[in-house]
Amino acid sequence: MKKIVSISCIVAVLMLLASCGSGDASSSEVEFYTDKGGENVGIMNSMSDKIKDDGGVGFKTVGYTEVTAYETTVQQSLDSDKAPGLFTWWSGDKLKKLVDNDLVVDLTKEWKDYYEKEGVNPSLADAFTIDGKVYAAPFSVLYNGILYNKHIFDKYNLEVPETWDDFIKVCDTLKANKIDPIGLKNDPWASFLWFQTLIASYDPDLYVGLTNGDIKYTDPEMKKVMKIWQKMIKKGYFGEPVDPASQIKMFSSDKSAMVYEPTVTSATLKKDYNMEPGKDFDVFVPPSMTANAKKVIFFEASPIVVSKESKQSGDAKKVLQSFYKKDVQQIFVDEAGIINTDNTKSDDPVNGSFVKEAADANKYQLLVRYYEATPSEVVTVATDELWKFFYNPTDAMLDDTLNTIQKAADGAFK
Repeated sequence: MKKIVSISCIVAVLMLLASCGSGDASSSEVEFYTDKGGENVGIMNSMSDKIKDDGGVGFKTVGYTEVTAYETTVQQSLDSDKAPGLFTWWSGDKLKKLVDNDLVVDLTKEWKDYYEKEGVNPSLADAFTIDGKVYAAPFSVLYNGILYNKHIFDKYNLEVPETWDDFIKVCDTLKANKIDPIGLKNDPWASFLWFQTLIASYDPDLYVGLTNGDIKYTDPEMKKVMKIWQKMIKKGYFGEPVDPASQIKMFSSDKSAMVYEPTVTSATLKKDYNMEPGKDFDVFVPPSMTANAKKVIFFEASPIVVSKESKQSGDAKKVLQSFYKKDVQQIFVDEAGIINTDNTKSDDPVNGSFVKEAADANKYQLLVRYYEATPSEVVTVATDELWKFFYNPTDAMLDDTLNTIQKAADGAFK
C-alpha cells in the first residue's frame, strides 16, 4: 500500500512540475511567477481579468511564499524556453547578474512607449538601469517614511520635526516620558534601515559613494555617522527590537511613538489595528542634518522582469503594456495599497499623499534602499555586523564593524 501511495505522490509531483514549468506558448495566459504569494495571488489574478476584459493579454499568477525556493526555481528555468514569461525579482546586484548572463529582455523602449505614458514615475527606471538600458518594470514601489503616533505627539505637544535638532528634541522628550521614541523590528536584514537613513541625512553623496564602491566604509565621514548612531543607541532612542507584528502592535498601543516603515503599512494599521490614517497616525520624511538640503526618501522597487528565453516573452511584453493602465492599477491600490502610477486614486491620506509628495523632485531626493543598492555579498556581511554594533555600541565594535564590512566591499568592488 505504501508503495502505491508513493508512486501516486511521485506522479502527482511530476504533473505539478510539468504544469508549473511548461511555459506553453499555446496557452492564452502568460505565466507570471512571483515570490509575493498569499493574498497577492488573488489580487493579481483580478488584475489579469481586468486586462482580458479590456481585450489585452492576461496572465496566470504562480505565487511562492518561500523566497529561497522561489529564487532557486526561477534561476533553474531561465536558460530554457520553459522559463516563465514574467517574474518578480530584486533590483540592484541580483538584477545585474541576470543581465550579465543575457537572461532578461531590454525594456528601455517599453518605458517610453507605455509605462511612462500611464503615469509611472520616470525616475524609477534608474533602479532598473544597467549600462544605460532598463531591464525591468515596477511590480511595487514602496516609499519609506517615519510613521508617527499622533496621540503621543499631541499628548506631549510635539511637532513634526523639520530639522535634525528638532528630531533629537522629539526623541529626548519621548524618552523623558518613558515612551520608546523609535520602535524597531528584529528581522535579520532590518539592521540597515537606520544605518542608511542616518548616512543619507548626514550626506546623500556619502551614501551613493558607499553603495557604488567609491567611498570606503572606513572613511572618516562614515565614522562620524556611526558615532551619531552610537549616541542615539546609548541614549535609548530605539526600543528593544521585536518581531514585525509586535513592532506594529506596540506602535498602535502607544508604547512606541515612531516606526520607520514603508507607508503602505498604513493599510495594515487601519485593517488590523483600527488606526485611522491621518487621524491616529501620520508620516514625515527624516530631516536632513544639513540646513536647506533636500530630504531623502528611500524606496524599494520590486521589479518585474521578462525572460529572454521564454516562449512567452513576446506576450509577456504585451501584458506589461496593459499592466499600468489606470483601471488595472486601481485594483492594486484598492486591494493592496500599492501605488505605482500617478493616475490612480487612493483614499488613504497617509500612503496616498506620501507617494504623491515623493514625486516632488524639488523637495526630495529619491534613493534606492541599501539592500538593493549594495552588492549582495556586502549586504550579507553588513546586516550581521550592524546588528552586532547595535547590541554592543562600543568604540571598538564601531571600528570592527566598519573594517569588517569594508573587507567584504573590497572583494565585491575589486
